[in-house]
Amino acid sequence: MISEDRQKLFAHLLVDGLWGDELIDFDEDAEDVVLREIRRVMGQWVNEQGDIEESVRQKIQNLKRDVPEGSSEYKILYKQYYAEEMARRGHK
Repeated sequence: MISEDRQKLFAHLLVDGLWGDELIDFDEDAEDVVLREIRRVMGQWVNEQGDIEESVRQKIQNLKRDVPEGSSEYKILYKQYYAEEMARRGHK
């Protein structure tokens, strides 16, 4: 989970970088709106990643055999199930 302070920092860095490189353009009055939207989207992404990770862990735990967390088999299954879950949710 990313703290709210960290999300604010990332949002400011993103806006500063995009605006500084002239990849986006907006009135300075709109900066707060842009920052809020970036934080909102970032929050959604963080929540979705948490849901995906929980789903993947549950899938591994529900296997008939015990797969110790951190083992090479766990890592392989985690990567496979993570990719499947991302694809299921429409992400590449």
